[in-house]
Amino acid sequence: MRLYILTFLALLAFAANSILNRWALLDGATGPITFAFVRVLSGAIFLWLIVAVNDHKWRPKFHIFPSVSLSIYIICFSIAYLNLGIGIGAVVLFGAVQFTMFGLAALTSEEITLWRILGAIISFSGVCVLFFPNETFEIKINEMLIMILAAAGWGVYSFLGKNAKEPLLETTQNLIWAIPFVSIFFFISPDGVGVKGLILAILSGAITSGLGYVVWYSILPFLKTSFAAILQLSVPLMAAIAGVLFFSEEMTMELVFATILVILGTFVSLIKRQGK
Repeated sequence: MRLYILTFLALLAFAANSILNRWALLDGATGPITFAFVRVLSGAIFLWLIVAVNDHKWRPKFHIFPSVSLSIYIICFSIAYLNLGIGIGAVVLFGAVQFTMFGLAALTSEEITLWRILGAIISFSGVCVLFFPNETFEIKINEMLIMILAAAGWGVYSFLGKNAKEPLLETTQNLIWAIPFVSIFFFISPDGVGVKGLILAILSGAITSGLGYVVWYSILPFLKTSFAAILQLSVPLMAAIAGVLFFSEEMTMELVFATILVILGTFVSLIKRQGK
């Protein structure tokens, strides 16, 4: 039960993160680079303060792969969503996350059953059903490539979390060492920040990113990489449901149908081979 609750909280944090990011950039007063910089900085500071309460002598160790992959995700995610439609962005992002994590699972000899592949296809079709009917499809190659790069970064970061032994410390040091990488983009191309954007970036960094990533790293060792990928397909769905509950958005048949498909796909992916 504890694993289920933590998984739900992590996915809820990711959905909230997506909402905060889009909300902050909506009025144009805040740019994606500055938002990403404040997000990483506030997350690192907040988590380091929590760590310092118990051990003020702790210093972050440098592990290049999680820090770089996290930096790539955060920067590319913000940039791509600025010029890519929400629906197309979600489909490209979560589709590429599936390919990345399933590919990494296969490379590490994780058993991937046909049921799991079928479950991923069903759940992903739910994401497509949710967004495509109301989306004006316009191919923007550059933005799509940036979003695919974001997905690859997040897929690698999640994959590396399989070996997490101290989620709080590892997440803290990953965010701390992501600061120099994100700072390069910030100092080269600062794009401004408004008051609303600043507040939302701090909330995104400290709560939905910082604490959310800690929870994610705490559950990843207990999940198959391929199943962790499928679970994330519920994130855009949760964001859409939050829009209905808290922002008076319309409950559509597409949302209902998408919910059914994502839930069905998740359960199908849990079916084990006969004799296992």
